[in-house]
Amino acid sequence: MKFLKLFALVLIFAASGRAWSADPVDITYGYHPYWTGGWNGVIIKHLKLHEKYLPAGSKVRFEAHLTGPPMVNALLADKMQIGTMGDMPSLVATTKRKIADIRLVSTPMFSNGQNCNKIVVPADAPDFASVEEAGAWLTGKPFAVHRGTCANRFVDSVISKGAFKPSERLSMTIEVITSNFESGKMKGGAAMWEPHARRVVELGHAKYAATGAPWGETDADFTLMRQDFIENHPEAAVGWMKAEIEAMQFMIDNPKQTVEILYEELTGYPRSTIWSAIYEENPVAIGGDPVTYQAKMVFDDDVITLAKNGYAFLHELKVLKSPNPPENFYNDGPLQTALSEMNLKAPIGDIIGKPRSTRPYDD
Repeated sequence: MKFLKLFALVLIFAASGRAWSADPVDITYGYHPYWTGGWNGVIIKHLKLHEKYLPAGSKVRFEAHLTGPPMVNALLADKMQIGTMGDMPSLVATTKRKIADIRLVSTPMFSNGQNCNKIVVPADAPDFASVEEAGAWLTGKPFAVHRGTCANRFVDSVISKGAFKPSERLSMTIEVITSNFESGKMKGGAAMWEPHARRVVELGHAKYAATGAPWGETDADFTLMRQDFIENHPEAAVGWMKAEIEAMQFMIDNPKQTVEILYEELTGYPRSTIWSAIYEENPVAIGGDPVTYQAKMVFDDDVITLAKNGYAFLHELKVLKSPNPPENFYNDGPLQTALSEMNLKAPIGDIIGKPRSTRPYDD
């Protein structure tokens, strides 16, 4: 049996023709603690799941980043071997083959527009009974979005579908958008992602107007690896996937413990805000979906469609030269081996939104 498992790994990773070993590895891993899609990386770090699955003696440096682009640059420069980030910077990373071959290796968290596709309006805006009412209110008002992000992709798409017509499009970073809500300077709406959106809502500066679900918009995060890392250290690549899978299982099964771990990492976020950003249901009126997040992991049709739309969007922004995905933009070999050895099938579970009345925190 041991030989068969070894042989299976060889078959999966033999495309390069290189020999591989289970020697200890030295990894730098990048993650995004101020984005719900990056929270699995926080769980891996705090539970030390990498120590459970990587070859004995391996070392991991965890690097926290506020946005995806710095992680892309680090991956390209081989200063980072693995990273988890939002869908748009992830796609950009896969197109720089002349510098380095970076592949998507998993989709830890996926949703029907419940994460990155949030339209937020000032707190004194009306309470909307539907996304159509929200669109009517937003029409003729300025609208802000962080350029080149999943939120930007979402907004461009729904505007093209006639959801609303802003008087002007404002390009602002997520930090500036947050600051403008807090100072009362935001006169129209903005597209935000969690937990930033939840924070301004919980502080009483804003309210939710819509998610991406009514327009069929989805969002996701991806984990990426350098292809040469996969080829040279296949057992470590599989081991990291196992750690990620267990982290997602932990988040699904242990909400309160997850919040306590995240609270240690996130500055300025009370437990109540963290809990609501990931475990609280979104109202049906704004396009709430019963599943706030799905631990999809694999590259199924939904994920491939999201990726294709993302490449086309980035091409329209003149970020990418081609509107089409590069050949072999993902490598699910390590993930499939990990799932098989753990006797699991993807998706591995859902986070189901809970009523606010069940929130165990009031801080």
